[in-house]
Amino acid sequence: MPTMFTNVDNKSNQKEHYVSCCERMVTPMLNSMEKWQNVAEKAWAAILSRVEAMKAEGMTLQQISDIVGTKNRTVIGEWLNGNRKAVNATFSDMMKYLENLGFLPAAFFQKSAIPGVGDSNTPSICKPGHPPIPVSGDDLKTINVYDVAGAGPGVALSEVEPLFSVTAPPSYFRMSDYALKVSGHSMEPLIPHGAVVGVRLGAEFMANELFAARIPYEGLVIKRVGVDFARKEFVFKSQNPDKESYPDFRVGINEGEEIIVGRVVWVMVGY
Repeated sequence: MPTMFTNVDNKSNQKEHYVSCCERMVTPMLNSMEKWQNVAEKAWAAILSRVEAMKAEGMTLQQISDIVGTKNRTVIGEWLNGNRKAVNATFSDMMKYLENLGFLPAAFFQKSAIPGVGDSNTPSICKPGHPPIPVSGDDLKTINVYDVAGAGPGVALSEVEPLFSVTAPPSYFRMSDYALKVSGHSMEPLIPHGAVVGVRLGAEFMANELFAARIPYEGLVIKRVGVDFARKEFVFKSQNPDKESYPDFRVGINEGEEIIVGRVVWVMVGY
């Protein structure tokens, strides 16, 4: 009889050990799936917000489809009607949509959310809408970084001490006149809080590109600038899908031409 109880105890211990091992294997997998789901939801919200903005600006479904990179315009129509979501798209398709819409995919990933993504401390730089590249090499150039938020309309960069400096490849150094530190979350996830952007003064205006604008008594802000031709207005758009907290604003075209100071030509993170 004692032996029988001993066998039962051994079987019970083996079962508990088996369950414990399964939990140790499955729990990290579930955690990773949950993290990826959170990333996908954030990415989808940003994609849909951008697609809705393009449709509101009068673009056709085919034009939007060509920009986003979907198979056909029907997909865009289903997104807008709420009948289909990109949240369940493959990883490669999701990254393609983000890049084609000018987002920085790495900004959507928390450290270690997906192995090998967003877990590097190496600074990266890219043109808006292009894949990031590591900042490395022996010929890097030093760029001063400024922060003039809240400085008001009359302050020039020549009157402000730089916050710090970063290094960048020569090609990026040449394409920008100065760099700004982005403070705040209005342009996330495209431009994370704390990122550095390069600005080209007097660059040719292109609708729906990123620009630095001097807002009276607020200083320089970074926004995506569209054009409402019917109302003859510039539309300054935040990238954050939370429009209640980060609403878009409009100004007349004549006024807008006076406050737009330059186009954002590169974005650096992880410096």
